[in-house]
Amino acid sequence: MKIPSIVANNSIKLLSGLANNDDSLASMIVKDWMSDGATVYTYKKQGGKDDAREKAIEEFGTGAVWLFGIPTIKKIINKTIYPLFNLNAEFDPRILDNKERVSKITEILNDSKNPILDNQKQVFNSLGETAKKYKGFAIGKFLIATALSAVALTGIIKLKQKTTNERIEKELEKTSKNIKPETPLEKSINQNKNFELFTGKNKNSSISFTGGFAKELAEFMYNPIKNTMILDGVITTTRLKEARKGERFEVGLKEVFQIIFIYCLAKPFQKMFEGIGNKLNCPIELDPKVLFSKDLKEKIKNSKDAMSNLENSKDILEDLTKIDIKNPLIELLDKNGAISTIKKKGSDEILALNFLKPIDDDFVKETIKNIKKLGEKIDNLGNIKKYKTFAVIANVVGVATIMGIFQPMINIWLRKLMHNGDNRNPAIAQQEEKMYEIKMKTNQIHQG
Repeated sequence: MKIPSIVANNSIKLLSGLANNDDSLASMIVKDWMSDGATVYTYKKQGGKDDAREKAIEEFGTGAVWLFGIPTIKKIINKTIYPLFNLNAEFDPRILDNKERVSKITEILNDSKNPILDNQKQVFNSLGETAKKYKGFAIGKFLIATALSAVALTGIIKLKQKTTNERIEKELEKTSKNIKPETPLEKSINQNKNFELFTGKNKNSSISFTGGFAKELAEFMYNPIKNTMILDGVITTTRLKEARKGERFEVGLKEVFQIIFIYCLAKPFQKMFEGIGNKLNCPIELDPKVLFSKDLKEKIKNSKDAMSNLENSKDILEDLTKIDIKNPLIELLDKNGAISTIKKKGSDEILALNFLKPIDDDFVKETIKNIKKLGEKIDNLGNIKKYKTFAVIANVVGVATIMGIFQPMINIWLRKLMHNGDNRNPAIAQQEEKMYEIKMKTNQIHQG
């Protein structure tokens, strides 16, 4: 594969991830990193290197654990623990909730002569002995990954404050050594650069913030975004608990913004752009991997019969298995995330359906509906792809801007309002002032 082709494919994959606000971390990662970078820059630019330092440690540190902690630990468990018990880590235990579906898949696999499916056949034929293990291991894996990530998050939040304390102690220790016995206390204070930060001579505008299966449980176990919601609860609780005097309100306000703009409004923003697109003859409901497929017009045309069969199907699983695996509809459904497939190693060639992952019948039909809608506007495909790209980027950049610039500026404005025009971090300011006073008293005692 040539380099330009690799770049194009990776760009489409990235765009696909950014467009998926339901269960992809790509959008969360980019929004978080962009907003964190903008936040740190905003506070530093406004004059608060101490807050900026804390912000960089805490936001990027917690962000890394928040986004990658659970997936990474799960992968480690999948690679180490599951093989020891002869369990297939790819098998999704949610399938077990539908006994009829399990029986149907087992029947399909046993009738299949495709050697690619032998591994899946073995998994389903052994479920009588392993079903409880799969459920238990899935819950255990989720709990372990969440607990370890939560511990790491708490440690990072505490580390942030520890580094500030140590920095203040070192700077004040240096300052106290330079105070001469014959110098009056008032003169020493006025000449001290650190103290000027609190007398208003060099005010900094910086802010310190700290960022069967029950259906509900399964949602949180298998949806990466809902995984992060749990950790966000840990982050919020820890930040509020560890918040220093004067900054708890700011911490709470920041977390409210996080919940609203990262979780609650991403999907509505997406729906808004989709609605606008339909009015502009640019339907963008489908995944970018579908919209940027080669020969898409021909693929949709050659999928019509198969789409009609599935659209009116009373048994999606049964009728899916009747479709030739080479039919372009299988590829389009796979690219839109409606089904899962097994591909030839190092190639995009589809070899078989993957029955280890659940198939959502309603989503399959919804995807077909959107493919047919796109087919009606296929002559406008160039504009559709451009508008889809714009909508995805606008959604991500808009949220990141609100979180990284708008939200910090609101806190700065509120800080000035609540502290008589002073935009400094009240927690760090009080901490430094208190420690300075202790040093000064100690020096007075030694000088007396």
